[in-house]
Amino acid sequence: MSRIEPSVNDQLRHARLVKELDKLDRESLLAISKDLARLALLMQPAAMRWAATEAAKNLVSSYGSSYDA
Repeated sequence: MSRIEPSVNDQLRHARLVKELDKLDRESLLAISKDLARLALLMQPAAMRWAATEAAKNLVSSYGSSYDA
């Protein structure tokens, strides 16, 4: 299985974000932490489930069956 690796652009964006985070005060960091936790713990898993459902629908429809999730 191939590994998931960030692109060079992803790594550059991460470095730029870290540099900007170093400049923020405690309240701003807390707000950003809450937003990132929401994205990582709530939205990303939901997006992965949606993508998996869509992939399953596409696979099933390619065989001429109907799929209702």
